[in-house]
Amino acid sequence: MTFQTSEQFMYQGKKLLSNNCPLAQHPHAPEFLTVTSMCRRGYNGTWRIKDHQLYLIKLDAYIKHPTAVHGRRVFNLEDESDDFCFKIIDVPMAVNASLKDVFPEAKDGKLFADWFSGDINFGQGKGDDQGMASAYPKYLTLRFEKGILVNEIVRTYEEVFPPKTMEQRMEALLKSPPIRIGLSRIYKSK
Repeated sequence: MTFQTSEQFMYQGKKLLSNNCPLAQHPHAPEFLTVTSMCRRGYNGTWRIKDHQLYLIKLDAYIKHPTAVHGRRVFNLEDESDDFCFKIIDVPMAVNASLKDVFPEAKDGKLFADWFSGDINFGQGKGDDQGMASAYPKYLTLRFEKGILVNEIVRTYEEVFPPKTMEQRMEALLKSPPIRIGLSRIYKSK
């Protein structure tokens, strides 16, 4: 598993990093395409919290090219024969897209995150390397309701990430969306 790039948040004059992704709750967000294992969500967002409101202010994303597709050879893993098989599939090409490309309704270079309700956690202090992730003794948690900051608390690691049973982990894994990786061509938007 590869370390994932973090979302950036500007809050009270500081740049904070989090692996929480408010954009994942947007009801009309396009399908973002993964072009690197370092960013499986297919985008990097920069956010600003100003006057208790959450705004998306910058987006570097990869979305499907509107018309271009190409055939790609892949292993046929469903065939149980001893033959080495390929099948041709259509894979959409990715185009690099900005905030304005993805959300034309963004005004003055920002998009109010009125779709987002939930917590965003920021590690505080020195992180403890946990293999492919870091754990912090304390987390600053900002709680939002429809894009409005309603609470700010400091919590321990155990409060943010309560221990899970193996059954709970498997259930969460089965509910997670599939990941599209391996796109070979990227186009820059104009």
